[in-house]
Amino acid sequence: MSEVLTRLYRAATQSVGEIVADLTASERARLAVFCYGRVHLNAVGLAVAATCDLDNLIVAAQSATAGRTLFTQAREVTSAKPLSRRASISLATSAPRGPAVQALQLSAEPQA
Repeated sequence: MSEVLTRLYRAATQSVGEIVADLTASERARLAVFCYGRVHLNAVGLAVAATCDLDNLIVAAQSATAGRTLFTQAREVTSAKPLSRRASISLATSAPRGPAVQALQLSAEPQA
């Protein structure tokens, strides 16, 4: 099992199915619950959970709610379309120097 975990940790989530193919359904479910519970393996856990059925995930999680949640999230992640990247925001390199800015600066100065 530790060899499988090492391979999963190094693998991209696309190859998870190939790595866990030789495991039994209950082993895959236990591995999914284990990985999902670790922040750095969360995505791997969801990928493994996508190969599991609901009943095995409920047994492995020892909770009907946790098993259903993992099952649902795994299906949402695998069916979701990749998000498009947002355009980056660039900031001005210097402040404007027009009359409006000068008026704001004068009004902000304390009066004696």
